[in-house]
Amino acid sequence: MTNKGFLSGRDKELHEMAEQYEATKAENKPIYLDADDLADLSDWYAVRSKYNLAAEVAEYGLKLHPDNTGLLVQQAYLYMDTQDKEMAWHIANKIHEDSPEVKILKANLLLAEDKIEDAEELLDTIEDKEDLANIVEVAYMYIDMGYPEKALTWLSRGEEKYAEDEAFLAVTGDCYHARRLNEEAASCFNKLIDKNPYSAPYWFGLARCYFDQQMFDKVIEACDYAIIADDEFADAYIMKGHSFYQLGNEESALECYQQAQQFNAISPSFINSFIGLNKIFKEEWEEGLKYLEEAIISKKDEDALTLPSLYANAALCLHKMGKKRQAHQYCKKAHALNPEEADPYLIEGRIYMEEKNYEKGVKQWAKALELAPYAETWHEIGMYSMEIGQLSYARLAFERVKKMEPEYQGINEKLASLYMLLKDKENFLKYNQLCEQPFDLNELQKLQQILEDEDKGDLAKAMKTIFESLK
Repeated sequence: MTNKGFLSGRDKELHEMAEQYEATKAENKPIYLDADDLADLSDWYAVRSKYNLAAEVAEYGLKLHPDNTGLLVQQAYLYMDTQDKEMAWHIANKIHEDSPEVKILKANLLLAEDKIEDAEELLDTIEDKEDLANIVEVAYMYIDMGYPEKALTWLSRGEEKYAEDEAFLAVTGDCYHARRLNEEAASCFNKLIDKNPYSAPYWFGLARCYFDQQMFDKVIEACDYAIIADDEFADAYIMKGHSFYQLGNEESALECYQQAQQFNAISPSFINSFIGLNKIFKEEWEEGLKYLEEAIISKKDEDALTLPSLYANAALCLHKMGKKRQAHQYCKKAHALNPEEADPYLIEGRIYMEEKNYEKGVKQWAKALELAPYAETWHEIGMYSMEIGQLSYARLAFERVKKMEPEYQGINEKLASLYMLLKDKENFLKYNQLCEQPFDLNELQKLQQILEDEDKGDLAKAMKTIFESLK
């Protein structure tokens, strides 16, 4: 339904209710719950990405309470969550009641169709705009649909009256986070944690703020507290895994992802993709190919959005294994699956460049830039060029990154290192002084020795050593 978390007390009640529901279901016994509890329980499952159970509870509830508005609204949101907008509208139009929650549901559907003015006109017909429940629901609607600035208008209605209310603090924190105001968001979540230190959603909210600020050790700590509060809170395992990965601890990241998989929050194909891509990073091409092909097989039965990238990375493995023809066949599969995906063109361009077919390589990179004319694309080209010792292409690419995004992470360090290899003293000094940690004389002497020890033709290896020394 939304990205919101339940208030701490209610979350505990629903956790117990879920255990009761699943126990009676396992024994094939009926269970009676009122309509509001069943709607909340369905939403509780949906927040935890357990969509099958969420749908099952909503359906069960409608058998006990036919045409109940709350359950129908919840069912419509579940169809929205699974991208079935047609069925969501069908359910919404079945509801005869004209309550605020129904209007908010329909406004959600209108926003999903980019009918912003129609949605706002509908919301304007809500009579009690200062009611806390209405403020919270509308604010979450705008946050979830990518309009956090519009959420602020509704939040301003309750600032004086509800400033210290848990529900209001929670949505305010989520709104700040959506607007990338992470310090303000963290302040809200810390207040909520003071109110209830055993709330997994509050700790997870704080973890999200730390993650955006790249404070990965703090993310892990906050996720640990979330898991202590609710050891089935799958999102905490996923974010903890992402943080370990950012810290270079792939083994611990994988353990977290596997724990999330136990709660069906991550698919086996994600795990295989993660392992495969890490094998590629370590240049273990045969092992990487094995895991990527397992991911491809399982992805065919799931969401296929990432298939082009998987085929392209598998192609790189095949190329490194000397299977040139099969590598380009995999690239063709990637292009056929999604001709508008830039990543396969980047990778095939790299393959052609390594085959010394520079004309075709440049053509593929030009296609990638046409589809994704961003600093990130130029950065990838620069990195690939460095790996194969094509310094002129690397210089063009990294200088373009610097022009497009002067504060791009690590670009000054890369340019300084590149110009060091090119023995361009003027440009080296220019970018070295812009580095967060400029090279000093002792470091330069060490790097000079590294370069002298390397095979002069193996610029890729030399560059890798330099980059590692910068970490």
